[in-house]
Amino acid sequence: MEVLRRWLILLSMVLMIMQRGEGQLLENFYASSCPNLESIVRQEVSTKFTQTFVTIPATLRLFFHDCFVEGCDASVLISSSSGDAEKDAKDNLSLAGDGFDTVIKAKQAVETQCPGVVSCADILALAAREVVVLAGGPTWEVELGRRDGLISQASRVTGNLPEPEFNLDQLNTLFARNNLTQLDMIALSGAHTLGFSHCDRFSSRIYSSPIDPTLDSSYAQQLMDACPQNVDPSIAINMDPETPRTFDNVYYQNLIGGKGLFSSDQVLNTDPDSEPTVSDFATNPGNFNAAFITAMRKLGRVGVKTGNEVFMMMQKGKGQLSETFYRTSCPKVESIVRKVVTEKINQTFVTIPATLRLFFHDCFVEGCDASVLISSPNGDAEKDAPDNLSLAGDGFDTVIKAKMEVEKSCPRVVSCADILTIATRDVIELAGGPSFKVELGRRDGLISKASRVTGNLPDPTFNLTQLNTMFAKNNLTQTDMIALSGAHTVGFSHCSRFANRLYSFSSSSPVDPDLDPTYAQQLMKACPQNVDPRIAINMDPATPQTFDNMYFQNLVTKKGLFTSDEVLFTNKASQATVIDFANNPGDFSGAFVTAIRKLGRVGVKTGNAGQTRVDCTAFNS
Repeated sequence: MEVLRRWLILLSMVLMIMQRGEGQLLENFYASSCPNLESIVRQEVSTKFTQTFVTIPATLRLFFHDCFVEGCDASVLISSSSGDAEKDAKDNLSLAGDGFDTVIKAKQAVETQCPGVVSCADILALAAREVVVLAGGPTWEVELGRRDGLISQASRVTGNLPEPEFNLDQLNTLFARNNLTQLDMIALSGAHTLGFSHCDRFSSRIYSSPIDPTLDSSYAQQLMDACPQNVDPSIAINMDPETPRTFDNVYYQNLIGGKGLFSSDQVLNTDPDSEPTVSDFATNPGNFNAAFITAMRKLGRVGVKTGNEVFMMMQKGKGQLSETFYRTSCPKVESIVRKVVTEKINQTFVTIPATLRLFFHDCFVEGCDASVLISSPNGDAEKDAPDNLSLAGDGFDTVIKAKMEVEKSCPRVVSCADILTIATRDVIELAGGPSFKVELGRRDGLISKASRVTGNLPDPTFNLTQLNTMFAKNNLTQTDMIALSGAHTVGFSHCSRFANRLYSFSSSSPVDPDLDPTYAQQLMKACPQNVDPRIAINMDPATPQTFDNMYFQNLVTKKGLFTSDEVLFTNKASQATVIDFANNPGDFSGAFVTAIRKLGRVGVKTGNAGQTRVDCTAFNS
């Protein structure tokens, strides 16, 4: 009966999605309807690549230009007899025909096996991934399920694509309109390692008086030789003068050497806000590749049209998170949880940091599956691990009470994992933070062991590399990590977690020199040596009961409680993001919402991969 009930709920959701024209991108969207899709596209792209290398930069640039105008909907591919389609706009006239030809040929090949099934938008997204791989770059799973757009007008292009003379603020503003961060923008700019440009796009840098001083003089002379004044406008040159046929991080090394072709390239190194990221990518190709993958996947979600497609995962016992998962089966679940959370906060503010930390600890061990809530008479459950003993009971109590109330209205329907997720969103909002839609549909996990916690949670002494490595294991970027760290604005910590920074930092300095001296004295008064281990203090000494960007302002003034907090500011590779979040609360809130939603997808169990517990503290019998 349970399996049948879940199947019927999912079926009703699918029918609603079809009726409303809504949908969600999935990596296996065509698993049933066109299972050979990716291999077909790969073959066509490879064939085209053997004919001309231009296939690679042309296809990649085509994808970018498509997504930034009407969204990733293949509207750039439309031809108009009147010459007024998107591709006819002035900014698109330089798009090489080989990019268009690649997608058209791939579509023709796909149609022979899967007629009327796969969109041109999805084929372009797949082809963009394939050309990166063929050039020696990283691979990634492509989310699919886009529909092709119904609008393609040249007049709608102006102002939606970056200009070669843009400064950092202009770049960030344009990319932010598409939900892309500065880090995403810098990573996507790395595609210029394969790009080419016509001479008129940068001639002002070499023929004005004086020559752009940010240009390396030898490189400037090379550009003059290749692009003399009044050169044929069809002449184009490589944007990467060193390895123009390899997808690598040499683009960033070129920027450091004054060899960025556009002003909008070189500014990434000359502007102090973006320079640390350029330096990081120039010396760490793995960091660039990881950031590029994240950015390309995010780019592929810009303005997508989805819907009218049935998700066939029901046949395989799989599921998919959805913001409307309980719309039919438990329509009041969010209001029920909100009421319980509000009442609990009225009893104690600790509810807020305790619930937020509980969610993080749960997701980082077995995934977001409420395994941290399980109690064991043997003391060997996940919550019993040393790293979890400091989790405040108010977080557990909040979820348990919310579950009890939900069960009264919707027995055996809503998972504890989803209740914890909703409660986390609510405590953030009730503390003055941003609100956001919560994706739902998780199942509760079947494993909860203390032995599996070690090594899966960040330590307060971690450096930036250790933090990035751990978060990357959960598909979270450095920007995600920094944004999630901002939750410490409402956090608290026991004295033992940072005592070494006050009393035994090093042989030459018992106090960590990265601590503000006045703040260090405050900490010593609150946490004298041999203090009761139960004593805890606020992690944000300024606004500890408000979810805001004060945490980042504290870091700038050396008031980060943990080493792993302060390192976000002292390390040049992350400092720019900290400064941005300290100065721009909107940037922090936006990044935090993105990161917390991504965190909520870590290791989730859906479909038949888990259960819906009746009691959050015990597995169903």
